[in-house]
Amino acid sequence: MKVLTVEDKVTSVGIENEPTVEVVSPKLTKEELNRGCPLGVSRVTNSLYVCGAHALPGAVKALQPGLVVNAAPELPPPPEDYVPRYFVPLLDTPSSDMYPYMECVADLINEVVNKGEVVLVHCVAGVSRSVTLCLAYLVKWQRMTLCDAYHHIKQRRPQIRPNTGFFKQLIKYEERLFSEASVKMVYCEAIDKEIPDVYEPDYSGMTWFRQRYGPIENS
Repeated sequence: MKVLTVEDKVTSVGIENEPTVEVVSPKLTKEELNRGCPLGVSRVTNSLYVCGAHALPGAVKALQPGLVVNAAPELPPPPEDYVPRYFVPLLDTPSSDMYPYMECVADLINEVVNKGEVVLVHCVAGVSRSVTLCLAYLVKWQRMTLCDAYHHIKQRRPQIRPNTGFFKQLIKYEERLFSEASVKMVYCEAIDKEIPDVYEPDYSGMTWFRQRYGPIENS
């Protein structure tokens, strides 16, 4: 007979009163998923990492990447070193057209990873532009749905927040690859704007407050 632990969930009882159990694996923490990463760097896969500008020098030194994708044209020129770089010259605004770069960067990441090397993608904060490019890679080459890819990275880097324009382009990208989208844009009453549905849990408290007390007026 299996001895039940706190990690086991009883789902039914058999004819001989033998419990049928579903073993629930404990959810790994962000720290566990990013163990061994340089400070401020998050592990998207074992060969793909994402960070902001503040973590970049330490990340390059520790990871020795085969490619750095720089998605922050407002940063000063990088130091002259051995690292090949690919530049994405876009600002983090909803009107910036990331769509043409998604395919190119996803393919570049895949090419470097297949050579057994590491890729580091960064922008200023490691929240929007760099994450958008990593999501495109996961969707195309790891065959994840956009929804799963978002939650995959968010578990490792909770602060991620591609702007709504980039997310609309990611939805279009997934639709082109797989003829359907796993994320949709929805109206968020709390901020009176459209957001990706994967963002809804972040606004649930604000929505409840607005429904109960009305909009917050600026003084």
